[in-house]
Amino acid sequence: MRETVLEISLKRLQHNLDVFRQKMHSNTRILANLKGNAYGIGAIEVGKYLAEQQVDYFSIAYINEGILLRKNGIKVNLLVFNPSFEHFQELIDYQLEPEVSSLSYLNKLIGFLEKNKFKNFPIHIKLDTGMHRAGIMENELDTLIYILQNHACVEVKSVFSHLAAAEDPDEDDFTRHQIALFEKLSSRIKQETKSNFFRHLLNTAGIFRFPEAQYDMIRPGLGIFGFNLVENDQSALQPIAQLKTGINQIKNLNEGETVGYNRNFSAKENTKVALLPIGYADGISRKLGKEKYFVTVNGQKAPIIGNVSMDTISIDVSHLSCQQGDEVIIFDHYNDVYRMAKLLDTIPYEIITGITRRVIRKIVR
Repeated sequence: MRETVLEISLKRLQHNLDVFRQKMHSNTRILANLKGNAYGIGAIEVGKYLAEQQVDYFSIAYINEGILLRKNGIKVNLLVFNPSFEHFQELIDYQLEPEVSSLSYLNKLIGFLEKNKFKNFPIHIKLDTGMHRAGIMENELDTLIYILQNHACVEVKSVFSHLAAAEDPDEDDFTRHQIALFEKLSSRIKQETKSNFFRHLLNTAGIFRFPEAQYDMIRPGLGIFGFNLVENDQSALQPIAQLKTGINQIKNLNEGETVGYNRNFSAKENTKVALLPIGYADGISRKLGKEKYFVTVNGQKAPIIGNVSMDTISIDVSHLSCQQGDEVIIFDHYNDVYRMAKLLDTIPYEIITGITRRVIRKIVR
């Protein structure tokens, strides 16, 4: 019986890293985003390799993600995008650098640091330039600058923002507005606080489409793992993960017999069905059943029939030669994730991050 495995190609990861490094200016840094278990690919597995390749920064969403990386020996600088109010001590203990996206968080952090007599603790200021998710607003800048000028317990390591629609040419005027506002606000902070911080703004799409806004660091996001929402630029990157499983069992159904919950597949003729040990508990959407999506067995397509179960999917293999234990490709290095995303009316990011932790991650060099 084969295990279900998300196979990670380090050769392809290196290729993508090289693509972005070729686009970087000589003094530009690179940040790899490992949040959400590195978009579902495996933060520890790829984090160790990227650390070996001297990536300058990693980012994670939450403190517990950073603690996990530290406990697994990863020493690269870690930026935490969503630090909580309750875990200031963990920031210190595990050398995690918090995003500051609100004045209330900054004031509470300063209170903790001053009480414990810390100085020059590294923070990263996030500015809201129009995405309106998290970040310091323009009308809060006077207060921010005053706080930074009067509290030596914090040191601004970087100032950054996030582009809302860098992949969409119809929104280019808005993106340029964001870039201009970021330049204005970050320059004012630098001038009035006399801080020597670095700046960063560009995600994957921004790196390809707005190279003039590269600043001091780029954040390729899922791009470093081979995916880009700008279809014209996708060919430069190589998806690093493919999802594999195997045939658990083969059954021969007679005409009229049904498969799975709610009997949503009924054999129109004698049908050979293969059972695969993967289901929605592994990240395979139930919407991919009922012959909407096909997998690959021995180089041939086989549709998913009936409903996707929690731990099992059934495929019709009547037309091909196969046996128990044969390898099955759920998605490959090429177009399958995009095909799956279109079927589900979503983006590749959701597909990859949806692969659950019970799926084994396997490194291939």
